[in-house]
Amino acid sequence: MSNGNSETKIEENGTDPAKDEDASPSAAKWDIKSYSPTKKRILFVAMCIFHILTFVFFNLPYTYLPLYNEARKISTSWTGLILGAAAVGLTLACLFVAPIAINKFSTRIVLSCSSVGMGISIFLFSLMDLVKEGVAYTIFSIIFRFASGVFGGVINVTIFAAYVAIYPEYVATVTSIGESVLNGAVAFGPFLGGVLYDASGFVAASLVPGVLIFLCALPAFYLPSLNSKKRRAAEEETSLKTLLDPWVLFPLWHLASAQILISYHMPLLSPYVDEAFDAGVVWSGAALLVSTAVICISSPLLGFLIDKFGPVKMLLASSVLLPPVYALIGPNPLLSFIPASRAQIIIALALLGLAVPMACISALPVMFQVYSSRNGGNLPIIIINQLVSFYCASYPIGIFIGTMVSGFVAPYASFAWSTGSLSLIYIAQSILCIAYCVNVMRQANAPAEKSADTYVMENRGADPGM
Repeated sequence: MSNGNSETKIEENGTDPAKDEDASPSAAKWDIKSYSPTKKRILFVAMCIFHILTFVFFNLPYTYLPLYNEARKISTSWTGLILGAAAVGLTLACLFVAPIAINKFSTRIVLSCSSVGMGISIFLFSLMDLVKEGVAYTIFSIIFRFASGVFGGVINVTIFAAYVAIYPEYVATVTSIGESVLNGAVAFGPFLGGVLYDASGFVAASLVPGVLIFLCALPAFYLPSLNSKKRRAAEEETSLKTLLDPWVLFPLWHLASAQILISYHMPLLSPYVDEAFDAGVVWSGAALLVSTAVICISSPLLGFLIDKFGPVKMLLASSVLLPPVYALIGPNPLLSFIPASRAQIIIALALLGLAVPMACISALPVMFQVYSSRNGGNLPIIIINQLVSFYCASYPIGIFIGTMVSGFVAPYASFAWSTGSLSLIYIAQSILCIAYCVNVMRQANAPAEKSADTYVMENRGADPGM
């Protein structure tokens, strides 16, 4: 697939397969480039299933842990710390641990070891029911949740890197499918956790998932490698100068800012609808699921459109849509002609669920294109892995900022003014993003530059099979 005049190539470092030590018949079965189209599709589905299992089990405690801790007389602030420790571990792993792991070791080794580590940490968390002393319970729970977050972060980055390695010519499409899978798992996890806790209590709700994740290490060991040992060694010399260029990393901030928007109103919605419309927590929870459902359904279509028409255009469209869409959440008091109602909230959340993935899914292919254009058209595997790591870390960073700021603002402003003011502030981010996109497209149209709307990456000798 090509939608421009030139192509971004994954750098092969000039290695000759005949001389590559990893090109031997015994090693070929581990190399993704040797896979047929059918085998690639099977592998992609297997990765999606692995992604679902990991993050369904990762998010189980969000429903039952507050109830369990309340029965143990553990304060809500400590419960928040226990749950939040996983997000901290996930973010740090995406930024620091995962890039090193996936560039030093093969995919199967990273996923197998991470599955074992995550399974053990969840299993140990299930044993906290045996710890009766409150302080010890809290400390060890934070440690084990943090550990599961670290291993979960490594798994998340590795799987997204695998998506890109399997289908490098369809970056946006496979990334969007991964986002749908991830969001569905995140949404379903707390529900399943509540069911397990209600049926069999705290230990079983953690023990069973821990054992299943542990067992996933065996099939994970039979996955192919993303890159050869020789290529990994050669790319150790790749300079990070271009990678750390703000011009390359700007889409990550736009992604994080979109996550700030979608997470900011979450803690505020339930008290607001209860007071304004006498709607309970079940209604507000269902309303929030509308955004998640729209994200899961629309993401693959958006990914296809990005692959067809280019990610820069989609990034530009998201920057135009996000401020007015978020102004409808309150709605902004300046929009006095729009009455506040349940239907208004549902429609606004649905529109937000469409606008946010436009910003998120386009971020990774835009970074690939900008890096390539500033690096002579080359995109080394080690850089792809690092950018994927940053991409995965931007989500929890944005969510953390959004929920933290909403907690500080909530006592001082109404729901309508709070969300409305944020929509006005976000206009500055939109203007910055529009200027960025226009500049990228202008430079791409220059005769000496690569096309900004082209990010097809050839994996030499490989049939896309999609």
